[in-house]
Amino acid sequence: MESSGLTKLAKLLLLAVASLYAHTCLSTTVGLAVEGRTQQVEQFYSQLNQATPDHNIVLVDLDNPAKEHPKDISKWVAVGVKALAKVMARTDNDVPVLGLFVKIEALDQLKRLHPTQSFSLLSNEPPIKRQMALLHALHGGFKRVAIFHSPLTAGDYASLVPFAESLQLELLLTPLKDPLNWDRKALQALKQVDAVLGVHDDAIYNATNIRSLLMRLYRAGKPLIGPDKGYVRAGAVASTYSSVQDTIDAVRILLAQETWNEVEYNPFFSVQQNTQVARSLNIPTENDEVLEAAIKELLHGE
Repeated sequence: MESSGLTKLAKLLLLAVASLYAHTCLSTTVGLAVEGRTQQVEQFYSQLNQATPDHNIVLVDLDNPAKEHPKDISKWVAVGVKALAKVMARTDNDVPVLGLFVKIEALDQLKRLHPTQSFSLLSNEPPIKRQMALLHALHGGFKRVAIFHSPLTAGDYASLVPFAESLQLELLLTPLKDPLNWDRKALQALKQVDAVLGVHDDAIYNATNIRSLLMRLYRAGKPLIGPDKGYVRAGAVASTYSSVQDTIDAVRILLAQETWNEVEYNPFFSVQQNTQVARSLNIPTENDEVLEAAIKELLHGE
């Protein structure tokens, strides 16, 4: 009996060792590239480690070139545009590189600096279809919606018309030459619509124009779905946004994939509303979680 017990124990130990060995062999080493080990960086690293037990996450501080960096990194995740550029300059093209907290506007410049290096971005910028779904979920009475854009970017939004029609929305694409001095065509469009959908167009939506833009819309009684969370604090009615935890959740999914698109939009998000502005514009408010569920339903299959 004693010998039989020892045999069973040996088998269990062998199974445990084999399982550990298999897990170690299958796991990949992921370099988390940062510039400086701040408290926020350490916290992000810790949370990412906990969320991705199947990967060996190694924190690589690019501000400390004297420290030896791991040689067996099979994937890179770079935090910020500077860290991303440095990783691309030192990494073979067959090693996937994912940039976090990098604006899509930086894409073309990074391509010019590194024309032979492929890379991907995880964007936390709200996709415009999601924002349109938020607008529809927020108030079913909105029927005509304006997108004010730079004169040369009309083609960027024409493809949205079919999706708008599926939500029973009429989309008015209107060029705005000077956000501080609206021309007659832009003012006429503003009168005709029920709401305005903000877009990522720095020529219109920027720190210089934000106050003037929001005041004009507020006086006209037209709510703005902000292009990002910052506009909600300034006076937009609502926006969606992706948090740091949402970013970690998205990275966990992407690390399990073999390939990435050039731009991966974060599928995880929350809704933020400015209830005070909504009430002043006679827009009924809804629970954030209810709106999130409605948006996901509207985007199902997109």
